[in-house]
Amino acid sequence: MATSVTSRDVAEAAGVSQSTVSYVLSGKRFVAPDTEARVLAAMDELGYRPHVSARALRSRRSGIIGTVVPYHALTDTANQYRYVVSIAAACRKYDYELLMASSEEGIEGMRRLIDSAQCDGLVIMDVLDSDPRVLQAHEARIPSIFIGTSHDSDVTAVDTSFEEIAERCIDLIADRGHTETLILTSASEHVCAMGFSHRFDHTLTAQAARRGCDLIPAQVQRGLAPMREAISTALQSHPHLSAVITGPTLCADDAANALLALGLTPGEDVSLVAAAHPADSPHTEIDYTYFDADVPTVVSTAIEILINTLEGSPRNLNQGLQTISPLFHAGASLRPIS
Repeated sequence: MATSVTSRDVAEAAGVSQSTVSYVLSGKRFVAPDTEARVLAAMDELGYRPHVSARALRSRRSGIIGTVVPYHALTDTANQYRYVVSIAAACRKYDYELLMASSEEGIEGMRRLIDSAQCDGLVIMDVLDSDPRVLQAHEARIPSIFIGTSHDSDVTAVDTSFEEIAERCIDLIADRGHTETLILTSASEHVCAMGFSHRFDHTLTAQAARRGCDLIPAQVQRGLAPMREAISTALQSHPHLSAVITGPTLCADDAANALLALGLTPGEDVSLVAAAHPADSPHTEIDYTYFDADVPTVVSTAIEILINTLEGSPRNLNQGLQTISPLFHAGASLRPIS
């Protein structure tokens, strides 16, 4: 079994003392350029990887990216997990570690990360349409990137284009002749306050007006039973309803199963299009039409911007929102009106 290369091995290969290797790594004392070059060459030749703390001392950085993962009773943990895993993977690509702080009060968790001086930069998730963390980010001594944005914020942010999702949902329905469409959105106060929810809702309403579609709005709690009740109630009051759109945070599997339970097969009796795809495994037999937020691309773009800032690009917290187009699955849940 091969043994790990140590700083002593590097010292012997470079013909210097072990303390000299330490000084090269930490930058605490001056080391002659030719000596430093020999040490670095020996490290490369031996494949030596210094401990993260030593690299941090030399670079004056911790090598850690921080993020606050807000948690509350109605947290969509499966979807949140997609983002967290993608953030961790993107950080590792650049040889950074991810430090997560969980907090019901996002601004307090963010302040703790900043005050701890453990992080080189921050990733801010679950952004509200009016988010107090925007001011906190401007006042912080370290750069930050938002995944999502507030309506009046002046920060660097990346997110899925929920505007594009909304427009295309309406177009898919309108192109098939539907005029009365049920739009199901989350009844969660937390979700309703999110920036992406506002962007989706505003664009959906505007596009429906342009395309001549009447929207029947209904807010739904999480779960199959509330979904079935909401759809059943809408059908009773709007018997000509022929299409259903589920909002970004709702489980479209529940909508598909609720329609089946009510005797309506998506794609045959009614059209169904989902503004989001569930993060966990599907639990419906219906191959429904949906958009996917493309979380890996959103996150990798955000981390790349943050790392470029840390690694020497001019710091600029006023780049605005960069949107990523969603992925699309055509499915088989749309039917034309004859």
